[in-house]
Amino acid sequence: MTDNKKILVIFTGGTIGSSVQGSRINVDKSERFRLIDEYEKLYGNKDFKCVQLFNILSENIGFEHWEKLITYVLDANIDSYKGIIITHGSDTLSYTSALLGMFFRHIEIPVFIIASNKPLGEVGSNGLFNFSAAVELIQKGGIHGVFTLYEKVMLPTRVISADTYCDKFSVYGDNGIDESSIFRGVTAAMIERQHKQMFFEPISFKKQIMIVHGYPAADYSCFAPSINTAAVLFCPYHSATACTNSSIGENYSFIYFIERCIMNNIMVYICGVKPNSIHYVTLDKIIKAGSIPLFSICEPAAYMKLLIAYNQSKYKVSELMSKNLYFEIVGKNIK
Repeated sequence: MTDNKKILVIFTGGTIGSSVQGSRINVDKSERFRLIDEYEKLYGNKDFKCVQLFNILSENIGFEHWEKLITYVLDANIDSYKGIIITHGSDTLSYTSALLGMFFRHIEIPVFIIASNKPLGEVGSNGLFNFSAAVELIQKGGIHGVFTLYEKVMLPTRVISADTYCDKFSVYGDNGIDESSIFRGVTAAMIERQHKQMFFEPISFKKQIMIVHGYPAADYSCFAPSINTAAVLFCPYHSATACTNSSIGENYSFIYFIERCIMNNIMVYICGVKPNSIHYVTLDKIIKAGSIPLFSICEPAAYMKLLIAYNQSKYKVSELMSKNLYFEIVGKNIK
């Protein structure tokens, strides 16, 4: 790479592109490039190419936005840039991060997806810090692939949605011991490693994935997959369990829900299953009923992985779901 290459900054809206309007926060068209202005005031011009791909609060993101983002990056002349920074809202940051990490597993330049806890200029906003850190890491060089940067650099496929009180993101499978490094749960090998490209064409999300969460006394007759539902992702308790006791009523047993889905040719996947030979009898019943366990993967990554798998035709769904695309399966080697 040469030093005169630009950094591509893709704006999508979110808090980092919003302003406080009275007592409400909303995306602000006039604020779209404020991040660049604030950065250049402090550090000077680093020669950016800025693109406003769309301008929404991230809770309003949908399939069409993901399709547009993927198509734009696929069509971009990647070799002409030193790196890419994608600004995003925090609410769905973990989902878009997982999608881009797996789809662009092969990318040879650093891609950072960033967000902000508060609008720029508000007391305590970390938006400018996240952007500045991404620029610095791109300028430093030696980093390949997709990463999420929100106060720390995180693997995009392991980011767990932020808690609603402190607005802090955590990393799936990370024990949080090393607090001194900006890299959270990311090793040098992950930063330097490159992977073969698997997806060459834009994706169209025609088939949908339904997410169901387990909770006490859940009535599973309330969950009705639509005609576009290709599969169901079940998010169980931390032990990968769910109620299998039908004595209190058939509808309260998750077994009933699995059987109903399979009768309609809809597969049920369970995320976050620990790869242990010893597990609870309830999980054993759930698997024997026909559900498919997804080992050591968090909900956002499992959801986006299923969306990719069911909306492409090059690979078998089972092949993609068992493969570690971009570090999403904790403890499994990636190829």
